[in-house]
Amino acid sequence: MMTKNIINNAVYIFSLSLIVFISSSSAKSNADLVNNNQTINVQFHSSIPTEKKAILTQWINHSSNALKLVYGELPLDHFITTIKASKQNAGVVPWGEVSRNVPPEVTLVINTTSTLNELKADWTIYHEFSHLLIPYDAGDARWFSEGIASYYQNIIQARSGMFSENKMWQKLYDGFERGRKETSYNHQKLSYLSDHIDKNHNYMRIYWSGALYWFKADVALRKLNTGYSLDKALYQLHKCCFDRYLTTKEITEQLDKLTNSSIFTSLFIKFSKSYALPGYKKDLLTLGISQNSGQISLRNNAKHSHIRRAIFQGK
Repeated sequence: MMTKNIINNAVYIFSLSLIVFISSSSAKSNADLVNNNQTINVQFHSSIPTEKKAILTQWINHSSNALKLVYGELPLDHFITTIKASKQNAGVVPWGEVSRNVPPEVTLVINTTSTLNELKADWTIYHEFSHLLIPYDAGDARWFSEGIASYYQNIIQARSGMFSENKMWQKLYDGFERGRKETSYNHQKLSYLSDHIDKNHNYMRIYWSGALYWFKADVALRKLNTGYSLDKALYQLHKCCFDRYLTTKEITEQLDKLTNSSIFTSLFIKFSKSYALPGYKKDLLTLGISQNSGQISLRNNAKHSHIRRAIFQGK
């Protein structure tokens, strides 16, 4: 769940086009985006002007195609996306959240004056859609769920051509830096901090510790040279385990089982017990990502620069 006025700037073609079908019984309010038996039921709140619905449908089409760049299809065969109008019209998409209902529902509050290009450039929908990559039961370790959304929101935007590889890594580096610099609760473990996020508001450390967890897992999998990546591991999780919601412990154990590794559980234990954002600069350097005064540059002669490029390209 994202609140723009609280965490602004916190988380900054195999493409399957979707065919829009609008049934006569719901033409005034709903649209179904359908492809290969996967359906996004788009529900427009009464506050959405009729003339904006076509643009908003194109926006959801674009963003769901970006999500499919993780492993070629949507993580769910059916979910709901509800669009509401912001009363203040501040920002482009000032609010978004995922409700783990049956089926799951993504709610997005939009500025109705926004253009299609402005909507596409806003990160909120990519973040909320990326939450759907795990069958999370929303009952524990919020840093884990917010982390995967923060990590992939940048990756799928880059893979869909919204920005370059350099910009993708700059956004991830900037996020890690914001998490590192939030030190007001360094006397508390991440697990405790995350469970009490509504009181401490330590969004930077919580969200970006989570993003760093998934980044480290992705790199560690690729270094095994067994053909695994986080994309592929999530695809296998999608195929085996999306018939029910799982706890974070169940997800990490299942991902380890699927990848024949201990990467996910061992990292989960380490991050849960951390009192500050774990280190990441050495990880970036091995991928050929260096920085000078906060500006990153990419080198292709680093030991694992091929992994960096593969994450960007979705290989």
